[in-house]
Amino acid sequence: PEVELTEEELAAMALPQLTVEEALAKAIKYSPDLREIEDNLDYLKETIDDIEDSAGGSVKIPNYEYKKWVNDGWQQVVSGIFQMEMGEKQAKIGRDIRKLALEVTVKSYFTSIMNHQDSLELVKKNAEIQQRLYEQGYTKYRLGMLSKYNLDQLQVAAQKAKDNVALLETTLEQQYIKLNNLMGESADKRFEYIYDVTFEPYELKLPIDQYISNALNDDMTIEMMELSLESAKFTKNYVGESNTYLDSMKQELDYDTAKRDLKTAKEKKELLIRNAYLQLGQMESMYASAQADLTKAQADYRVAQVNLQAGNVTKTVVEQAEMGVISAQNALNEIVYNYDMLVYTFENPSLLADTGAAAK
Repeated sequence: PEVELTEEELAAMALPQLTVEEALAKAIKYSPDLREIEDNLDYLKETIDDIEDSAGGSVKIPNYEYKKWVNDGWQQVVSGIFQMEMGEKQAKIGRDIRKLALEVTVKSYFTSIMNHQDSLELVKKNAEIQQRLYEQGYTKYRLGMLSKYNLDQLQVAAQKAKDNVALLETTLEQQYIKLNNLMGESADKRFEYIYDVTFEPYELKLPIDQYISNALNDDMTIEMMELSLESAKFTKNYVGESNTYLDSMKQELDYDTAKRDLKTAKEKKELLIRNAYLQLGQMESMYASAQADLTKAQADYRVAQVNLQAGNVTKTVVEQAEMGVISAQNALNEIVYNYDMLVYTFENPSLLADTGAAAK
């Protein structure tokens, strides 16, 4: 006889729930990269204190808008302080970029897991149908109603469907392990993933040009390059007495290169933001199309059910129509998840990167 489990026993067997926010908190707490950045910040602060102690007190960075020659020893002290302070600013921006990257990575894993879980349900149902068709075919073959060739085709289809299930299960396991690794969890720990996303067409509250201007001012990757430009400007203008003509030429070249790099980066980022905005519109059209596909699949399923009752079709036909509904719903869900990711990156343009440059 079957033993009924109590609510407490069922609850104990249930997987712990995990939201995106909880996963992100775990990832931030565990992140070796963030710990390394914090250690680097501590090192920079201590080094600045040591340099200032050696110089006999706090060192104020002088104006370096124009070229200035100073004693070599003092130039080295001030330059050391300046570079350490710039390094501190860069490390803090790098820390914020890393946290942002962690968030988009967590969301990406959740999106992938949800999509694969939906797909697994579909391929399992297809495997059941293909196995049943093969078994029915085998019966027909024994009765002489089906050729050996057609039976072999049914067997191949059934095996392929089983292989698809195994492949997708393996892929899903890999996604679980990768997310666990990001959070510092053991590889075999499993969760019930909670990721409720609804589709809402994005509404830009500013003219796109104004949005881009604001975005460039807040973009952390651009801010990093601005710091590099500032550093090149300091090196060019605040020089020691032994600085040679060739040194000055190189410093001018580095400064001009940093200016060009910053200008190019802003132009590329503007293009990336515009493209992301256009993609939002494209995905909204895709969502409308996927909704229409789902509506049609649901209508086909209802027709198949009616025909089954009338004796016009088999149960398998109805199940295949049901799979059509599941497939259409999965396609719609995937668009919703991807749209949510695109909105997130559009609102955080520091995450937008030229794929070619990123590859390099």
